[in-house]
Amino acid sequence: MVNDWIVIGISGVTCGGKTTLANRLRDALVPVYVFHQDKYFLPDDSPKHVRCPGVEHNNYDILSALDMDKMHDDVLRTLRGETRAHAVDLERAEGKWGVPGKSFLILEGFTVLNHRPLNELCHLRYYFVLEYGECASRRALRLYDPPDTAGYFEQCVWPEHLRFKAQIEKDSRVKMLDGTSPDAFEVVLKDLTESGASRL
Repeated sequence: MVNDWIVIGISGVTCGGKTTLANRLRDALVPVYVFHQDKYFLPDDSPKHVRCPGVEHNNYDILSALDMDKMHDDVLRTLRGETRAHAVDLERAEGKWGVPGKSFLILEGFTVLNHRPLNELCHLRYYFVLEYGECASRRALRLYDPPDTAGYFEQCVWPEHLRFKAQIEKDSRVKMLDGTSPDAFEVVLKDLTESGASRL
């Protein structure tokens, strides 16, 4: 099943560049399937949510805030060829990058690599990092639904990121990416060419 695929995991700090990288790869590779972890958040009123201590806000920065079982199931169904729901531009290949006989699957989200079943599916793994000040500045410019409340970044977002990052740092298969560097796409493309990718 996985032998017909190149699975790319893109994870890391909030506002670090994950979605930007995933979108650039989506536009460059063929055939490609993309899964965004944000699509699997539980409803705001789900009883499974955990409140952030000292803040009137659900903690959306932990794995239990998402339906990871459904995401994993959707990914497996795609790998087995049971659905094309997450396909992007399967037919328009000219000028894009591909590997004969293989499809690309991109997993993007702040904790996709902390979810062991998804991590183990990946052939390439990338994790974005930022310093606290840069991350806080970027986060302040983003609009979320529901919006961040006062203290949420300091009490939940950043501490949870540090906890998940510490787990990732133990995995030597993961390549760390500086979220302030503009060359993330080139780093991944270089790794892909070493895996046999070329322009079609």
